[in-house]
Amino acid sequence: MEKEKFRLHLDKATKALIDFTKSLCYNEFAANYRYITEPCSRTIAPEDKHLDMKEHAVLADWNTYRDELLTAGKVIELLHHNNRVPVYIDMYVYETKPSLTVIKLNCSRRLREEKDLMHPGFPPFHLQVATPIDSLKIEKDGKFDVNWKKRWDDKCKPKNVLVWLKHRLLKPFLK
Repeated sequence: MEKEKFRLHLDKATKALIDFTKSLCYNEFAANYRYITEPCSRTIAPEDKHLDMKEHAVLADWNTYRDELLTAGKVIELLHHNNRVPVYIDMYVYETKPSLTVIKLNCSRRLREEKDLMHPGFPPFHLQVATPIDSLKIEKDGKFDVNWKKRWDDKCKPKNVLVWLKHRLLKPFLK
């Protein structure tokens, strides 16, 4: 896929994602978009023989931008490689605040040419809305808060190594 077409698909998919998410969520969405890229796995394992050398190098580059808010231009630079792009990119609104809307891009590590992409619409982008489980759902007029996942992640993020160890290792014994 040529770079300009990939850029166009990202722009169109972003607009369609916002419209789709607005139909289910009560939040206001800022037109200032930033993206977080998240590969399906951040490690290279011996069983990852389906990845070529370029894909291994690209993953190492992606890992340097872990949890960083990226512009659309930076996303294009990171994900487009000599007319090869990830086979799929699942995208959903992760957080919205008055001045910023953050979109997560969950990416395949496999890079392919346009003819190998299968998603309808704006390949390789696949629009999603992360829906909360009932115990985390806060509703207004039948719509829920899109920020639930960000709040959940912040709540579960360890404050420091000792807290993490206590949570992971001692929790079964503290019940």
